[in-house]
Amino acid sequence: MTERAASTLIHAARLRVVLGTLGRLLVVLAALSVPPALAALVSGSGELALRLTATAGALLLVGWPVSRLRPLRGGERDIQWNEALAVTGLAFVIAALVMVWPLTAAGLGGIDALLEATSGITTTGLTVLRGLDQSDPAVLFLRAWMQWYGGLGIAVLTVALIMRHHASARRLLETTGEQLTDAGARAHARRVFAVYCALTLVAIAAVWGTGLGPFEALLYALPAVATGGFAPSDQSLAGLSGATVTAISLTTVAAAISLPLYARLPHRGLRSLKHEPELFALVGAILITALLLAAESWLTGAQPWPQALAQGLALGASAQTDTGFSTLDVAELPAASQVVLMISMSIGGCTGSTAGGIKLIRLLIIIRLIQLALRRTAIAERAVLQAQVGGGRIEPPMVASTLQLLALWMLVLLISWLIFLAYGQAPLASLFEVVSATANAGLSAGLTSTELPAALKLVLCADMLFGRVEVLALLVVLYPPTWLARRRKV
Repeated sequence: MTERAASTLIHAARLRVVLGTLGRLLVVLAALSVPPALAALVSGSGELALRLTATAGALLLVGWPVSRLRPLRGGERDIQWNEALAVTGLAFVIAALVMVWPLTAAGLGGIDALLEATSGITTTGLTVLRGLDQSDPAVLFLRAWMQWYGGLGIAVLTVALIMRHHASARRLLETTGEQLTDAGARAHARRVFAVYCALTLVAIAAVWGTGLGPFEALLYALPAVATGGFAPSDQSLAGLSGATVTAISLTTVAAAISLPLYARLPHRGLRSLKHEPELFALVGAILITALLLAAESWLTGAQPWPQALAQGLALGASAQTDTGFSTLDVAELPAASQVVLMISMSIGGCTGSTAGGIKLIRLLIIIRLIQLALRRTAIAERAVLQAQVGGGRIEPPMVASTLQLLALWMLVLLISWLIFLAYGQAPLASLFEVVSATANAGLSAGLTSTELPAALKLVLCADMLFGRVEVLALLVVLYPPTWLARRRKV
């Protein structure tokens, strides 16, 4: 099909459909602004409470009437793919923007507040705040809370709580990487939401049981479940007991496993796990990363083997799950260890989890395709081979989407890195920071701070958003034919 012929088949996004769906997202965001507002009120942070309350009111005032918008003809129809992607991309941008004003109550400038809000909503964990041990408890809760609801995803929350139209809800969930079965979209979203809440309660209890106070346990547990990495201390996990670090690390690993898998276990039993290659790949990747980090530390004489292994396991779990917690200063690690961490962060966790990265399933697809190519060199030319992962066939659309994401990822990383280099930043530290932001990991080589040039802070914000929506959703928003092509008749 020629380019000209293909262009005639493009349907522009219907503004009323996009705005109507975004209106529902705004209503959910308004509700999500209430808990931190109450926390600020209780803690005596009047300015923050006022700003959060005003933000919630404005979101509700705008979101409720906009949510009533429908196509001009025929009522509510199924949402187009470009409309669903546009909604997903815009949802995270809006969710970050509406938290900028409240965060300036913590003394942050506009750009710094935007970076902090984007890092929170995308569950990245990069932060410009310092002196967290003496920070306002309400601000610390707001940061943890943003990561908690950003980890599950605003779209999932909206479908679970207020969205009813099945076709539109299903398409919206699919843009977030959710793999729906025959169950309805709303039932699926509610199961995932229930699993997420259960993991949160278990995490709070586990961290609290290691000796931390209840509020401090909450501040660590919420980002851990979201694989976010915002800690209530400048030292992150350093200084905590081994039991606390273990509880937090296990929580991040549990959250990096596909959440729908937990919902299926009561019906299918533990035997079903043998058909989950991503689960075994996650455990294997964490162990490999931990052993490489431990070996580097031990061989250089930095630590004895037991301590090196313990540090490696904690940092390996944080990097592979894209959480961003750390028991040491990443900037002081050798270059080889930083490269290992970058690879680990880029791969990430399981599909349908709160972890970032390109996801393990895509790595498994690439490995299977390479194996298939090697096997074809040693068998008859007419033999037919079919690549599989976990008993399922690798279909051409899966290969295409995997290669598409990898290409877009590399393009985002390259452009962002070149901008950092143009500003005279250290090459390895710049690449580490860009990879961490795009993978929504949050580990830092020390560049992210209030002193970083404003342009580079905006680059990191863009990277975090691109990584959270897997690039394509934001590109759809920026793609002119999304809004200017001929519109479908409804």
